[in-house]
Amino acid sequence: MTPLLPVTPDGPLDAVREALRHHGAAVVHADAAHWAVDGERETVRWLGRELGRLDASFSPAARQRLVASRRLIKTVAGAVIGADPRELEITRAPAGGPRLRGCDGLELSLSHTGSLLALALGTSGWPVGADVERATRRVGVEPLARRVCTPYERAVLNATSPAERPLVLLRLWTLKEAYAKGLGVGTRLPFRTFGFRLCARTAVLVDDGGRPVRPPEWRFTTHRTDDGHLISVAVGGPPDASAFHRRNNSGMPSARNPGTLPQLEKSLSRRPANSQGRPIISSSSRLV
Repeated sequence: MTPLLPVTPDGPLDAVREALRHHGAAVVHADAAHWAVDGERETVRWLGRELGRLDASFSPAARQRLVASRRLIKTVAGAVIGADPRELEITRAPAGGPRLRGCDGLELSLSHTGSLLALALGTSGWPVGADVERATRRVGVEPLARRVCTPYERAVLNATSPAERPLVLLRLWTLKEAYAKGLGVGTRLPFRTFGFRLCARTAVLVDDGGRPVRPPEWRFTTHRTDDGHLISVAVGGPPDASAFHRRNNSGMPSARNPGTLPQLEKSLSRRPANSQGRPIISSSSRLV
């Protein structure tokens, strides 16, 4: 199970390093207000070349969250790799998520809802994905289930008590979002072509008929925070573990028809480098 750790600017960052050393992955969560900065100088310091994104179209809350998320990424990553956070640079991946320059072997995925930030980290080049939602979020169960669930998952939902159904659906939804981010395909992954068999906190990847995918290269965990949020995290195995989802002839990922989607191993081995020739790590995340 991937450990969950609350963090503030005061720590505990040692615990993140230990979690990565023992588990290969960890997910931290934080209140954006705790990572807010004061003044233009501090904003420039933490945003760096991303300062241009902080334009008038952002609401005050979104501006605060953007700066806070960059401070969180740089502080946690700096503690993990032993670097000065002020020397780290964040760029944007082609899919829109952030990348961290010059830090090969550390994978990131960022998600948020409201003021809550969730950051998943993985080592050894193994992909990670994270997604977060309020456990009390109101959803139209039937419409959402038709859009994102397999027949197997809908049968499980129908057998679940009406009071518990929204929470189960939110958990399935966040797991699918986390997995899609870990694969680096985002919304291109048809959610009705794969599903999850839920355990207490973990989950098993299954096909649309509910049969477990073999070998089970990915690990899936859902945590519920004390303040009532669901955080789901997907942690990949070896870089070729994405073989379950490759492209079919239409160019869309499919669980049934593997097709010819380039394996994640290839994308990881072709990272671009910065001007000093250092590799750039990739990260799959929802942009904040």
